[in-house]
Amino acid sequence: MELPRLKPLYEKLKSKGLEIIAIDRSRDTDNALEFIRNNKLPYTFLENGEGKEEVVKGLFGVRSFPTSFVIDRDGKIIGVHVGFDEGDEAAYEEQLLELLSRQ
Repeated sequence: MELPRLKPLYEKLKSKGLEIIAIDRSRDTDNALEFIRNNKLPYTFLENGEGKEEVVKGLFGVRSFPTSFVIDRDGKIIGVHVGFDEGDEAAYEEQLLELLSRQ
């Protein structure tokens, strides 16, 4: 599960401007809230929506989970990560440090 494993990276880079927004695709609010509480996750969480309002599939075209987007301060998608394996945190950190140094 990527969200708890991204927490140390978030804590390290939040003062440099990193924000993480997580979208729950399952639309199971109670289960999502319990997961957030149990893992003490500090991110912004959104629900996926349904039909035309669905964010994950409809707006971003996501078909595989997890999928992460790196979005710059101008709202431009500059990176997409599909899946999440052990050690991916290092690749994320490298990319984010480079991006945050340019902003």
